[in-house]
Amino acid sequence: MLRSLKAFLQRGWAAFRFRRHWPWVLFLGGLLLTASNGSGCLAGGLLWLGGWVLFWRGFLWIWRKLLFKVSRRLWVILALMSVLPVAGLGVLLTATSWLGLGAQVSRSTQQTLSAWQEALRTANQEPSDAGAIQVLKSYGTAQVAHTPKLPEGVATDFLGLVVDLRDPGKDGQGRDLYLRAVRKEPAGFRTLTLPISALGQRSSAQSGGRIQFHIASKRDLGKNREGTIRIAGRDGHTAAEAPILAGQENELASWTVGRPLEGQGLFIPFDLPPQAFNLVDWQTGQPLVLTAIPETNLYSLFAGYKSAEGQSVSEGAVKAIAVVAVILVGITVSQVAATLMGLVLAWSLGRSVNELHRGVLRLSQGDFGTRIRPRGRDQITQLTEAFNAMAGRLQVAQAEREEALRMEEELRVAREVQMRLLPDLEALRMPSVRATILPAREVAGDYYDLFPLPDGSLAFLIADVSGKGTSAAFYAAETKGMLSALDKQALDPIEVADRLNTIWCQGHGRRLFLTLAYGTFHPRTGRFQFVRAGHPPAFLRRGDGRVTRLQPRGMGVGLSASRFREALELCQGTLEPGDSLVFFTDGLSEAQSPEGVFYGEDRLEALLGGPVGTLQEAILEDVATFVQGRPFADDLTLLLLSR
Repeated sequence: MLRSLKAFLQRGWAAFRFRRHWPWVLFLGGLLLTASNGSGCLAGGLLWLGGWVLFWRGFLWIWRKLLFKVSRRLWVILALMSVLPVAGLGVLLTATSWLGLGAQVSRSTQQTLSAWQEALRTANQEPSDAGAIQVLKSYGTAQVAHTPKLPEGVATDFLGLVVDLRDPGKDGQGRDLYLRAVRKEPAGFRTLTLPISALGQRSSAQSGGRIQFHIASKRDLGKNREGTIRIAGRDGHTAAEAPILAGQENELASWTVGRPLEGQGLFIPFDLPPQAFNLVDWQTGQPLVLTAIPETNLYSLFAGYKSAEGQSVSEGAVKAIAVVAVILVGITVSQVAATLMGLVLAWSLGRSVNELHRGVLRLSQGDFGTRIRPRGRDQITQLTEAFNAMAGRLQVAQAEREEALRMEEELRVAREVQMRLLPDLEALRMPSVRATILPAREVAGDYYDLFPLPDGSLAFLIADVSGKGTSAAFYAAETKGMLSALDKQALDPIEVADRLNTIWCQGHGRRLFLTLAYGTFHPRTGRFQFVRAGHPPAFLRRGDGRVTRLQPRGMGVGLSASRFREALELCQGTLEPGDSLVFFTDGLSEAQSPEGVFYGEDRLEALLGGPVGTLQEAILEDVATFVQGRPFADDLTLLLLSR
């Protein structure tokens, strides 16, 4: 257990990077401080800082994962550019209409109440009771009372809305509201009271639905004063402070005036903004707040266009309602169509990009046969077609690469076979003979061979088939078979070359020929003889550094069947100790430098005339230095006979 825990901690410490994990350090440190010392500023700061950084990183991670696909990004853009603004505009218009309707109903109610208050103020100025009642006759049945004392907290010039909380109202279903004015008299006070029970019916008629009344004790919103809000006047400059009325949570009374509305869907009933009025409990003088909440619906609002007589509707109202309805329906349909079109376009574009993404992934995994079906005629379609064309070219390139690898493998095998056809110099145990071949391609058209003869001498051949590559290598191997079939002991070099030419001319046309140098060499005596059939000259290098170019007459094998023998000239001589005989193909003399200059026979002759160590290595090193890493344009073969 301890070992497992130790290994876990070691792996965790090895994977820890402070730059990446510092929020976890802060968060865990805050948790440890909180658990050990309780709550503190340091612990809370660490928790908040680490927690917010972790929250932000988690949010960014989710955001990247959520918006990884292009289709999701398009949907988010569509929502941000279309749906959210329209939804916000709809909410704004709905809220503005709701507040406007509530303001209209509240204004109408306030105007009615203000008219009654003004009438009550005028009536209160009448010295006689009868005169005061006469002024209020058109507003309802007014009442006059005389009292020597006012309730505590009621001013001597009071004019306002009052209620008697001890009175349960009519059948306990509501409260009677009154407008009351106070006038001081010598013997006490006169109270002039006007019932306003019709206020609820009027408000209900204005909104179209029921009115909910609530009475609550008044709450102080400021330092011993009501909260206020500044409202600009009609001229836009003069401002007045309007008190903010608020009641406490405990409700003292509530009742409803009117019948509730019914409706579904667009015609479902809804409440308008509440209206608030100052109210006083006359028995206790306690300031109260009366809140009225009107209810309405669209049907009740538009029913206001009907006239009272015959329930008819004006033609202008019908036209206006129809125009507004058509505009709203048109905007709604256009928005829905635009949203649907945006969703379709986003889905189509996202699907195309997703398919292209999956295709690229499959292509990167080596599936060059993958294809994407083009959709439409847009840029994505052109990109899809370009992807399919690229995948097709890659598939062809892959097939060509596989074919090239197959050919390379076959050529490798052919080269191995060709190298096996060359004589094994170590098996011959003749240190006086050195030979090498450097193909210009995988296989060479050059060829050399050595045949030990019964008398101790050695038959040698160096040949160059016209052309390069596999075909030339094939004909070089064919030459080996021809030469192996001849009796080289009984035939001199001219006879051997002539018979090779006869066989070659019988099986090949004049377009295909080869050059060769064939002869015999006796390592013990140094005696040599050879013929040159169109081949580059040989060089005889003496031990003292003298160089002689051996260039007997001869034409290439396969050029003529009748004049070949008479064109041959036999070259013979003897190698003294330290002498060497150098044979090569034109791949050596035609090797080019980066400037395009040929190596040439003169350069080789000059090299042989100077001091050299191992002759073969000196020649190959000098050629490699001359070409400076450039590939050979033709096969290069070198054969050295020394004594």
